[in-house]
Amino acid sequence: MSNYDRIDALARLVREKGVNKEVLVRSLFQALMKATELEYGSPQDIRISWDHQLGDVRLEAVMEVVENVEEGSEHLQIARKKARKIKPDAENGEKISMPVDISEFQRSSVNVFRQEFLTLVRMAEREQVQHEYEDKIGHIIPRCRVQQVYRNRVLVQVAGRIEAVVPAEERARGERYNQNDPILPVLIRVEKPDSMEPQLVLSRATPLLVKRLFEREAPEIEEGVVEVRAIAREPGVRTKLAVASNDHRVDAVGTFVGVKGSRVQAVMRELNGERIDIIPWTMDRRVLVTHALLPATVLNVDQTRETDPETGEERIRMIAIVPDDHLSLAIGKNGHNVRLAGELVGSRIDIETQSLWEEQKRWEEMLRVEASEIPGISDKLLERLRVSGYDSANSIAEVTEEDLLKVHGIGPVKVGQIHQEARRLVEKRAIEVEALRAEHEAGRAASDGAGQGGGDD
Repeated sequence: MSNYDRIDALARLVREKGVNKEVLVRSLFQALMKATELEYGSPQDIRISWDHQLGDVRLEAVMEVVENVEEGSEHLQIARKKARKIKPDAENGEKISMPVDISEFQRSSVNVFRQEFLTLVRMAEREQVQHEYEDKIGHIIPRCRVQQVYRNRVLVQVAGRIEAVVPAEERARGERYNQNDPILPVLIRVEKPDSMEPQLVLSRATPLLVKRLFEREAPEIEEGVVEVRAIAREPGVRTKLAVASNDHRVDAVGTFVGVKGSRVQAVMRELNGERIDIIPWTMDRRVLVTHALLPATVLNVDQTRETDPETGEERIRMIAIVPDDHLSLAIGKNGHNVRLAGELVGSRIDIETQSLWEEQKRWEEMLRVEASEIPGISDKLLERLRVSGYDSANSIAEVTEEDLLKVHGIGPVKVGQIHQEARRLVEKRAIEVEALRAEHEAGRAASDGAGQGGGDD
């Protein structure tokens, strides 16, 4: 193959990339067919073989021996006189193989050959990468080095040969990279072979990275003894994990933290100091909210249902009550703590201070009208209403008369009277409380104003 320096160079280039010989031979064949078609107007009958001993590729054109070569068939036929210089006993109609010397082709044909060959090899490489990596999505990819940082995208080389990229949105806040720096990412997507983008899409921002790093530190996770039940992450800032144990003898949180914090510190180092909160998992959302808002102390958690104004779907809203001096702790810098806690729990969390919550409860209590205040209700009927869940005029006013008719021993006329009186009393109390509240707010505003004005004296 010393005559075919161009092909040798291409073959060596491809072999260095680890492309197997079947791909190399197939790509050479298809590229050469296209080049000979351009060169001669129709493709040659090509045969390509691999010399295992020399490691070279042999390119040959199969030609028919004829007495006189027909015009325009010089690439398909060979005169018997010329053929006998190669094979002394060659006869008409016989097929013999002639070496193909692509260096004799026109430049345009050589360029077509080279372009087609490299395109086919690249496609084969990318198909090979897809087959190799499509089952590794969601896992850490080792042996990665930064090749270039371009427009906030980090171009990466995997295993010294595969193109990959960490897009801008998949970078963790505060991380900086230089050329040849090692990087430990998670594979999140494999582009199709015909894509022009780097084929492996990596991430340093996905919560999966934190989970996979703990799996490397804690063999108990792979063994199924402990597991991550929920995870929320603000890349480069903070991560919260809710963990559980499948063995009552094993402390899940302690397993993740490690002896003297060794495991969690190892993960934090890999994440460039990103803070990690590890809390015990529980099905009780209120308790989970209490743990998720650490280091703030949570005194109480209320749970309410509300309708999403955009989707119309019903959702749960959690209200966490914290001491007044723990408000900033619960919210966290730029709201990170409460936002991540909400993601971990799967519900929106609102923070209220103890003083405001207690004040709100007082106003709510003032709105309550006891059922005994409704005129014309006997003690016996009061007991029946209480047993049925109607222990206040408020609860009676909130339901329909049809609902009240289900109470044993009460007729339609009495139901109408009770329902009407309950609504009247509740509305009257609401007006009274609203007036008191407005007066209270006005007094407090005046007091705050006087306090601010006193500083000028």
